[in-house]
Amino acid sequence: MAYTGGLLNQLNGKYGISAPHRSVPVMKLIKAHRPKSRDELCELIKFHHENDCPCGVKSQGSVEDFGQKLFDAQLREWGEHRFTLQECVQWEYDLFVVQSLKGTLVEEAALAFFQKNLACVGLSVTKAEGYVDEELRVDLIVSKNENPLCGIQVKPLTFNKMREGVITFNKVANAKWGKPVFYLFYDENERFANADAVVEGVLKCC
Repeated sequence: MAYTGGLLNQLNGKYGISAPHRSVPVMKLIKAHRPKSRDELCELIKFHHENDCPCGVKSQGSVEDFGQKLFDAQLREWGEHRFTLQECVQWEYDLFVVQSLKGTLVEEAALAFFQKNLACVGLSVTKAEGYVDEELRVDLIVSKNENPLCGIQVKPLTFNKMREGVITFNKVANAKWGKPVFYLFYDENERFANADAVVEGVLKCC
C-alpha cells in the first residue's frame, strides 16, 4: 500500500520538493499522455526532464531525483538521515506515481457516478479543463443547459490531514471561480465517503 504521510510528508512540504514548478505538474502530464501503468508514468516523468515535448510539460527531474532531494533535506532539517535514500525515493514514487494514477482513476469513477445520478434532474457533468482545472482546482463541472452551476473537487480523505496552508491554497483557488465547489472524498480503497452529501449540495445549487 502506498504511504505518503508521516515525517517525510512534513519534510517534503516544508521544502516544497513536490511543488509542481520544482518537480513536475504530474496531473497535467497524465492528462496529456494518459499512461496505462506505473512504469509508463515513471518513464514519462524522466522523458519530460530530458526532452522537450509538444505537450508543454517540463519535469525538473526523475522520481529518483525527487527522492534524492528529500533524502538531502533531512540533513538541513534534522542534521541526520532518519530515512534511507531508498525510502525517500519510494516515498516520492508513491506520491507522484501511485497516488496520482489512483487519483485519475477515482476522478473517472466520480465523473461516471455524477453523470448517472444527476442526469435525471437535467444536470450534466463534465471534466474541467485548462485554467479551471489547473489554477482553480476544480475537477468536475456541473451544468444546467450548458451553464455551469458548481464544481466538484475529488480528493483522498487524507487531504483533511494535510498542512493548513495546502488546504487553504485549494480553497482560495476555488473561490476565484465564483461558484460553489464541493469536495468529494475517497478512502484508501477508492470508495467515496460523502457522495450522497455532495449530490445533496449540488441539487441545492439548481
